[in-house]
Order: sequence, then C-alpha cells, then structure tokens
Amino acid sequence: MDNTEFAKLAEKTISLIADTIEVEDKNCLIDIDFQGDILTLTTNQGVFVINKHSAAKEIWLSSPISGPYHFYYVAGKWKSKSSDDLVVILEQELKINMINCSY
Repeated sequence: MDNTEFAKLAEKTISLIADTIEVEDKNCLIDIDFQGDILTLTTNQGVFVINKHSAAKEIWLSSPISGPYHFYYVAGKWKSKSSDDLVVILEQELKINMINCSY
C-alpha cells in the first residue's frame, strides 16, 4: 500500500469510527473531538486517542484501559502485532456496538 492509499484508508477508518460512535452512543456518554487526523474520545473511564501514523502506515490507539496499540492493515482489518482488532477493542472498551463500522 502506498502513502496515498494508506492516508485515504486511515482517514476513512477514523472518520467511520467517529460516525459510528456518534450514532451508537445513545446515552451521550462519549465526548467526540475529531480534529485533523486525531480522534479524541473522552469517557468516564478516561481519554482514548486514535490517530494515523503515516511513516509507519499504522493507526495508533491510546487507551486508558489497555494502553497503547499500533494497528496495521491486513486482510481487510486493522490488526495489532498480537492480532487484536481495532474495532473489537473499541467495542469492548467503550461498551458500544461497532457492528456498523466496516471499512
């Protein structure tokens, strides 16, 4: 994947995550701030930060629950080196339905 393809895919993914959370957060418990390439989610558990890292061609997640992750795109999913899935982690930690978040 070249830099342009990565940028488009990462931006689409992060935007889709923000949109999905906005729709599925029925009780308005998550404050969403999407500035440039950085998505900040403020919850009662702490602050989650999701951003793209172009040099590594990864999406990075900083979670107040499980710590930092680096995800790379493989076989249609964003996976960590330990095979964790970005969407699954967000779904579990934010306790929100991310089923409609398909990139």
